[in-house]
Amino acid sequence: MTTSADSTALNTAPAYELIRRIKEKGPVTFAEFMDCALYWGEGGYYTSGLKRWGPGGDYITSIDVSPVFSRSIAAQLVEMWRLLGSPGAFDLVEAGAGRGLLSRGILSALEETCPELYEAIRVRLVEKNPSLREGGAGEKTSWYGDITELAPITKGVVLSNELIDSLPVHRVLCSGGLSEIYVDFDGTRFVEVAGPLSTQRLSGYLEDLAISLVEGQRAEINLAAAEWMEKVAALLGSGFVVTIDYGLPARELYSPERRDGTLLCHYRHTINDNPYMNVGSQDITTHVDFTSLARSGAKAGLELTGFTTQKNFLLGAGVLGELRASGDLGLENLENIQYNRAVSELIRPGGMGDTFKVLVQHKGLQRPAALKGFSFREMSSYLL
Repeated sequence: MTTSADSTALNTAPAYELIRRIKEKGPVTFAEFMDCALYWGEGGYYTSGLKRWGPGGDYITSIDVSPVFSRSIAAQLVEMWRLLGSPGAFDLVEAGAGRGLLSRGILSALEETCPELYEAIRVRLVEKNPSLREGGAGEKTSWYGDITELAPITKGVVLSNELIDSLPVHRVLCSGGLSEIYVDFDGTRFVEVAGPLSTQRLSGYLEDLAISLVEGQRAEINLAAAEWMEKVAALLGSGFVVTIDYGLPARELYSPERRDGTLLCHYRHTINDNPYMNVGSQDITTHVDFTSLARSGAKAGLELTGFTTQKNFLLGAGVLGELRASGDLGLENLENIQYNRAVSELIRPGGMGDTFKVLVQHKGLQRPAALKGFSFREMSSYLL
């Protein structure tokens, strides 16, 4: 079975590279296609100088919505630091740091609210895009191209916000059995071709979850997420791993209602489901399987601390305390109203508040009775 996919932009470096690989060795897995489109050389979406965030980019992140997001994370970090014994040296690793705005906001909040932690903390920013690392190191920050470049962390936190959704995924199809979707080139465009599994880890992934796809169902399997979690677990001596991303527990993610999977592309604030156009110029993402992320972490030595929605987590962390008083329609109060509306967007049911989830894992200490972020509602049972 062959499924055609239109391609309207083949004149990019990643597209040329993919065509070269296909001509040389035949169809490539979608994971290889996605990896090349997003990360190849200086032409990949995440390794080029493209502006990705904000009004002039392709999408909006929680950091763009309101500075309160960083302040709420900072409040949770204070509690984690104290649970670790308030060490005089505390590392914060932000993986997929992008512009570094999240960590910058965290540092600013800590300087104001917890000078002791501000003094102890050192921030390591991991970002593949070399142009974003051009600012170099600061008094409290240092930049790295990959998490494998970091020295071991004695005590600290590894934080990622919208990283796992952009890791390369394999795509599979149930059609008289489980097959894999490959990407070929027919001379004018990229096309999808079904073939045998490139690795038995794909079928094993679904078997471990006791999930059987229905006939005709497509799905994404993120083997890279488990590999990333193993690296994080090996890096961390004692502390927490905080993963914020959009996704679902496995039983919801692979339900028959999602017959076409969750793959989406973001391009200039529009959304499409065609990864074969704008190759290297548009983002390609899939929903995170939080069940498998928690399980892979457990296998690597990370214990489950808690799981919930972004709305619940921010409410538990005290986000409502960040709201500003507003009264008459004076200029200052209008600014306060706009500020409060941005805060509400972070926790809006049916929007960012529910779509984004927060998974926290820990290592080297007993499971905390309850972190602030899970005091509003903890949902680990949903991962089963």
